[in-house]
Amino acid sequence: MTIIPSSAARSEFPSHVYYFSTGAGVWRGSFAFRVTSWRVLRKRRIGLVNGLLVRVMHVSQRLAGESKLDSTIVAKPDEGTFGVAENVVRISKLRLTLYLLRERYVLDPDGTRVEVEAVERFGPLPGVLTRSFTYPAEIRDGGKASTYHMPLLGDQWTATYHVANDGRHLAGSLVCPWAEAVEEAGKVHR
Repeated sequence: MTIIPSSAARSEFPSHVYYFSTGAGVWRGSFAFRVTSWRVLRKRRIGLVNGLLVRVMHVSQRLAGESKLDSTIVAKPDEGTFGVAENVVRISKLRLTLYLLRERYVLDPDGTRVEVEAVERFGPLPGVLTRSFTYPAEIRDGGKASTYHMPLLGDQWTATYHVANDGRHLAGSLVCPWAEAVEEAGKVHR
């Protein structure tokens, strides 16, 4: 039998601090991507479509610089067993959507683990390069940091995020054996 704490006690759990107190709201910033090892990439079996996406992303970032990042997190503390948060992430360049990600974070009663249900789309055309998947995450440091283990572009990535002491700035690093991405965002409003 699982005992669920009262809502007052629940607000102290790292996942509630991260998604409900700090995270909820609109965030804007930048996204940068680069291939760190073409040799390692060639050895990985990421598939033709993912290989093409990687090359297009790498070249576009080299030529046009980092992309714009927009994220909106909606807290739903009364949904599910221990609360849910939803996030829509849009990466764009010159108002053109390059990547769209819709995530639903299902919080575990242990206060740190999260199951992420995701639907992603590459490019501006709905229904063309889309897929659905789930992956695990963990909230750390009392709700000031997170780690996501996500399948992306045909490989396994680790994404780590750190919230600044002011609670209004977020820095993220996404890495796999052959590439890295960096996200920086500031909270625009709640």
